[in-house]
Amino acid sequence: MDKEKVIALGESASKGSDESFVLLCEEMKQPLYRAAMGILGRESLALDAVSEAVCRAYKAIHKLKEPRFTATWFTRILLNCAKDIYRKEKYLSHAEYIPDKGYTDDYSFMEFESLISSLPMDLKQVVSLKYFSCLSLTEISEILKIPPGTAKSKLNRALKILRLEVEEN
Repeated sequence: MDKEKVIALGESASKGSDESFVLLCEEMKQPLYRAAMGILGRESLALDAVSEAVCRAYKAIHKLKEPRFTATWFTRILLNCAKDIYRKEKYLSHAEYIPDKGYTDDYSFMEFESLISSLPMDLKQVVSLKYFSCLSLTEISEILKIPPGTAKSKLNRALKILRLEVEEN
């Protein structure tokens, strides 16, 4: 990095020259990347930090008062970005993930759907209302206009058939 060039580019960029800002970023990219790698340790995070630093610097370049501190100013912005990313990554790695209700990423529900599709319609309805709609047996009996005992016996019969199918597979 050529310090005199960085100072000149910083002065020109602070006065509104977008071309000078692009050249400044080109001149600063290696030192910024190395600093980010030292803090974050992963290339993807370091690149994120550099990108964020460039965005923040572009928005604030007009606030650069002393062009002789351009490299320091830009590096300070990068350090703040890297610190933000580090905190976020630390939080995410320690945070307990609680999925949204009904969310699953293993697609096992697709297997379940294919299993219940082989059931007779009256049993399929009871299983679907119970496990997909989360209704009680009383609510299911009201919807299907059958006694609660019948709803319960249909559910038990459907589960027995499903267990047998799973054991066979």
